[in-house]
Amino acid sequence: MPFNQDSFGAGFAAGLVSALAIAAVIAFVVMRMSDIYGLGHWKLNIMSRPASMWMNVGYWKTPQGAPIEKFPEACSALLDQIVRAAGLLADDDDDSGAVSSSRGSLAILDLGFGCGDQTWQLAKLAQHQGWRDFRYVGLTLNDAQVQTSRRRIYREIATAGNSIDINVDSFSLFCANAAKPATWNPQVAEAVCSLADEKYTERWLLALDCLYHFSPSRKPVLKHAAKELDANFMAFDLLLNEKASTSDIWKARLIGKMMGCPIKTFLSETEYRDQLVECGYDRNEITVKEITDDVFSGLVKFLNRQDQLLTEYGVSMAGFKLAGRLFNWFDKSRVVRAVVVVARTKSKIG
Repeated sequence: MPFNQDSFGAGFAAGLVSALAIAAVIAFVVMRMSDIYGLGHWKLNIMSRPASMWMNVGYWKTPQGAPIEKFPEACSALLDQIVRAAGLLADDDDDSGAVSSSRGSLAILDLGFGCGDQTWQLAKLAQHQGWRDFRYVGLTLNDAQVQTSRRRIYREIATAGNSIDINVDSFSLFCANAAKPATWNPQVAEAVCSLADEKYTERWLLALDCLYHFSPSRKPVLKHAAKELDANFMAFDLLLNEKASTSDIWKARLIGKMMGCPIKTFLSETEYRDQLVECGYDRNEITVKEITDDVFSGLVKFLNRQDQLLTEYGVSMAGFKLAGRLFNWFDKSRVVRAVVVVARTKSKIG
C-alpha cells in the first residue's frame, strides 16, 4: 500500500488532540478533588531558603544549664560538645568573636557532614580559635547534601569577604561511602590522604551522630583514620547500657535494624573501647562522656512541639513522629546511652 502523507498527518493530529483532551480531563478531576480553600498555599508564603539544614539529635542545654528550645541551636551545641571535649575549643566565656593567637594547623575528615551547617561551624571555629591553616574533607552518601553544602560554603565565603581567612580550596566535599574506604574512588582517596600531611599539627576524624549507621561496622574507617592518617577521633555515638536487660538490649538492636543500622551496631562501652584499641587508638587516651540526660528528652519535647505546630497547617511529621517515639523509649528505658567519645592515636602520645 502506498504511504498516504495526508492520512498520516490527520491521524497524528487526532492522536495528539486526544492525548491533550485526556490530560485536561485528568487535570480537571485532580483540581476538583483538591480543596482550593485548604492550607496547601503555605508553600507560596515561604520568603527564603531555610537559614539552616542541621540534622542530628542535638544537645538540649545551654552552657548555663538552661534548656534549648530551637533545633538548629541544639544541633550546633552537640557539635560544640564534641570539639570542646577534643580540646579544639577553648574553655572560656569569651563571646567577643576575637581571633585567638595561632595554634598550628587543623585538618578534619568529617563523616556524614549533612548540608553544610557543621562544615561552616568548624571553619569559623578554626578561624576564631587561631588555627593558621584549615583543611576539611567531608564524605556523605547523599549527593543532594553534597550539592547543598557546596552552595552553602560558597555563599558563606562570599558573604564573609575579608572577615575570614578561609577560601573554597580549604574544602573538599564528596559523595562516598565513608564506612568502606576500599570503595573510595581515586579523587576521594587522594583528598583523604592529603590530610596525613605532617604540616597539619592536629588531624581529626569527626563523626557527628552517624557511626551507628555504618555497615558492616565502624572498624574500616576507624582503622584507616588511625593507621593511614594518624588522625585522632572525636564523635557523638550511641552505646548500650551494660546494665540493661537482655530483652531490652534485643529490642534496641531491632530498633536499630529498623533505623537501617547493622543488627549489632550498638556496643557496650567496654566493647567500644576495645574496638578503638584494635583500630589503633591508645587505650589510656580514650574518654567517654555521657550526655544522655541532655539529648533524648530534649529532642522528644522538640519533636512533639513541632508536630503540634505543623499539624495546624495540615503538614505531617511522617517518619520523624515515629523517630520521636523511639527516642522517647531510649530516654525512658536508658537501654541506649548518648555519649561523646574522644580517642588519640598511640603515636600522638609521648
